[in-house]
Amino acid sequence: MPQHEVHRTIALIDEQIRRKETGSPIELAGYLRMSVRMLYFYLDMMSSLGAVIHFSKELNSFHYKDDGFFKDGIRWIELQKVEVSK
Repeated sequence: MPQHEVHRTIALIDEQIRRKETGSPIELAGYLRMSVRMLYFYLDMMSSLGAVIHFSKELNSFHYKDDGFFKDGIRWIELQKVEVSK
């Protein structure tokens, strides 16, 4: 699979996760037109790049443990909480 397609697929998964609208693994795999096994391959790849991904049964969606996103479909950027001093 060409590298740009991998980046594009990660970007699509990232967008759905940030919206918290992935649905079940079967639903997300169907949306992406891939097998559930391939979906978990991508989620594992995203985890190895720094994202901590969990599935919530209450939300019926995957979500990130920490706020962040994938830039260019390959680099995990974690948003840091900024504290305002008084």
